[in-house]
Order: sequence, then structure tokens, then C-alpha cells
Amino acid sequence: MRTLTLDIGDDPVPHSFLGVSCPDAGHRFCWDLNRKLGTRLGFHDELEVDQKRRPATRHCIWRHEDEAEGWTFDVIWNRTPEGAMIPTLVHFDYLLRIESISGDRTDTLMEAVRSLSRVAACFRLETKAITRKEVLYYE
Repeated sequence: MRTLTLDIGDDPVPHSFLGVSCPDAGHRFCWDLNRKLGTRLGFHDELEVDQKRRPATRHCIWRHEDEAEGWTFDVIWNRTPEGAMIPTLVHFDYLLRIESISGDRTDTLMEAVRSLSRVAACFRLETKAITRKEVLYYE
């Protein structure tokens, strides 16, 4: 008799994340990305995030969805004049949330973002290092 053990563990995180430092306003940053990548980022939603020690903050989200290629990415305006959506990531103006069912596109997207003229930095974020990650799992 043979016994198999099913290791459920933690479910894999369905998204990967990039942190971007860029002084441009959200619509300008998305316009540059659209020009560079040939994407169609458009306004998707606005989140209101409750903060622990200060008033709630509001953050715009722009989305590009490519059903044919099986991937989506969102640009989230993390650092607004009201404050950062995720205070431990205050050094990033934008967070990019990438979801792909046809292979990881994070590195390709990171290189494209880094090549934009006004981007100071772009780094992959480890999900375990993100505090309050529940605010990044919206629909």
C-alpha cells in the first residue's frame, strides 16, 4: 500500500507586484506606459482605504486587460497628496499589480517601466514584505 501526502500549504499568490518611483501624475504615467508598451491603460476604479492613524485615503486605479494573451495589469496610485495607500511603501508613487495566466510577464514589464524617461526606480515587490496586502486584492 502506498500513501500520498497532499501538501496544500499556502495558495500561490495570484498576482505579482512592482513598485515604481515616478514624479508624474497618474494619467501622465499611464499615457507614457501606453506609448511605450502599446497597451490600453484606462481608468478602472477608485479605492478608499481606511488608515490606522489618519483619515482615509483615495487611490485611482488604471487597468490594461489583454484577454487574447491572458494577462492584466493595474497601475495603482500609491502615494497621493492625502497619503500613501500602503504606508510602508511610501517611497513608491505607483504599484503595478500583474496577473498572467500565460507565463510571468513581471520582468518584461519592469524593464519597459525602467526605460521611461521620468521613472527613477522600479523594483519587484515580494508579497510577504508588503504590509496590509489585503488592500491590493480588490476587483
